[in-house]
Formats: sequence, structure tokens, C-alpha cells
Amino acid sequence: MSDPILELLAAPPSPALSVDENAVHTGGRRRLRRRNLRRAGLGAGAAVAAAAIAFTPLGSGLGGEALPAGPSTSVDAGRRVSAALFDGDWSVEVRPGAPADQPNIMFYKGSGTSRQQLAGSSADATVVSLGTGSGAEGVMLGTAPADATAFLTITRDGTHGGIETDQQPLPGTAYQAVALKFDDPKEVDSYVDTIWTNADDEVRTATGSLLPSVPTNDGDRFFVAQDASTIGVFMADGSGGSTRPLTTGESTTMGYGQKPDDGEWSWSSVTLLPEGARDVRLEWANATRTTDVTVRSLGSAEVAFAEASAPGAGAGPSVTAVSWTDAAGTRHTEAVK
Repeated sequence: MSDPILELLAAPPSPALSVDENAVHTGGRRRLRRRNLRRAGLGAGAAVAAAAIAFTPLGSGLGGEALPAGPSTSVDAGRRVSAALFDGDWSVEVRPGAPADQPNIMFYKGSGTSRQQLAGSSADATVVSLGTGSGAEGVMLGTAPADATAFLTITRDGTHGGIETDQQPLPGTAYQAVALKFDDPKEVDSYVDTIWTNADDEVRTATGSLLPSVPTNDGDRFFVAQDASTIGVFMADGSGGSTRPLTTGESTTMGYGQKPDDGEWSWSSVTLLPEGARDVRLEWANATRTTDVTVRSLGSAEVAFAEASAPGAGAGPSVTAVSWTDAAGTRHTEAVK
């Protein structure tokens, strides 16, 4: 019998969605603080988070025995594996081998012997499943595949506050514990979807759907999420990622990079082009050095990319226009919007 307390959510479509470029967390036991987030609007066709769950408080019922106090990750004699999140303020427990009609994931407020059970969920180890509800205002708790190494969180347009993230391993299981904490608790409702990658350089949606992707500058991984009307990049060094919405033109160009203190700009540009595009040229502004353009096939499209640098004292490099020859031999030029 299914748990009547749990409800699967299909977030309602929104005419304007946004991608939280900086709400990215990477593998291991790292916790990243993200404030003043940059966002890019998405079209109305953006995917909803079918893997998200909602829960209500259960007190200490539903077999709410507490695990012994211990380190952030603990395993009890019943093979229950628990991980504390946000310094023990919350915890997630996996119950391997749970009967099919009972939850295999449990959510708690607190950790150790003082934790209070909030709810349970049945979650597959191949998806990102996050939930929130009464007793966890402003926080989303859940699980992700154990091999996921980096995440990009998609939220609805109008989300202004920061998002703090934490992830912890659940040893001996196919899961890892994940939590999101919103600076403005009301904005937890803005969560839409999660895009994630792994050590095999696969890029997937929250529901596990594989997205087309190719390696670009310095091994960064570029992807296209057509259902979310967006393109994006996961950094090869695990430092995060960047996204932007698809444009209405034939090409979409995104740029990303950094400028260390007292250093110079280091910038990458990636352009999505129609299938068969060749002889691609990029027009740069504020760039003192640029690399040759490389073009790689994405199956039904082409991806062109290059790098540039500039003195740190001035404006950073940017691509202002892209030109290419299509499969029929016609030359095209588009300004970057």
C-alpha cells in the first residue's frame, strides 16, 4: 500500500523560468555557499521536476527509531545508512531492501538521537529526488545518484535569494544525500529541475534522461537541454558550471570565464550552430589573444568553441558576432544577443 502522506509533484508550467547558474555543487563532502546568483530566462517549454516530492511532518512516528549519535555518516545494524547535512541540522537515511510498499528514503530534522522524522519517500538511485514541506521550510532534502559529481539547479524566474547546498555520501548504497537551503524560505517553491553530470561525462536531467553533450575548451562539458530551452557547460575542474537560454536565431552563443585578483581575464566562448555548419568565425571584443575555432558535431547540431584573454584592468573578452557556412554553401552572420 502506498504511503498516503507522500505526493509526487509535477511543478506547474511557467511562462518564464530561470537557470540558477551559481547554485552548483560538486562531489565529495564539499559545501558551497552561493549568493547574488546570476540567472538566465528560459522559455515556456522548460521541463518540470517530476522527481520532486512533497512531505508533511510525521513527528517521531512511522517506525521513527533514532540512529545512535555519531559522525556525519553512519550505518546501523539494520543496514540503514544515514548522512547528516548542514552541520547536523538535517539528515537523510537510505533503507536498502525496504519492502516495495514502504519508503526506502527517510527525511529528518536534526541528526543522531535528537533527530525528528519528517517523512519517507520511495526514490530510485538513477534520479535526483528532492522534497520539502512543513517542518523543513526553505529546505529541500533528497537523494541523487552516488556517481553524480556536479549539479546545476533550475528555478523559476524571479528567484532573487541565494541557495546554499550540501551533499554527503551514503556509503554502501547507490545514493548520495543532497540538501538545498534557500536564503528566502518562500523561494523553495521556485525549484524546477536539476541537471547533473558524472565521472563518465554523462549529462542528465533530474529524471535521468541523457542529454547530448561534447567536450569543449580544456575538457569542459557542453550540453543542450532542449526541453528546458537552454545550453550549458560543466567545468572540467569541478568548479561549477554556466548556462544560458536558447535564442530565437539560428545560433546561440554563451561565454564564461574568470579573472583572478591582480590577474588577467581568461574567457571561453561556445556556440551552438545548425547541423553541417563549417568555416566558423568569431568576432571578439576586448580580446588581446584568441585561439583558433574548433567545431565538433553534436549529432543534429554543431558546436564551435574558442578561448580568449585580456588584461584584468579592462573589460573582459566577449564574442559580438558569429559567421559560418551552412551545408548548402550559404554564408551566415549573426550578432550575439
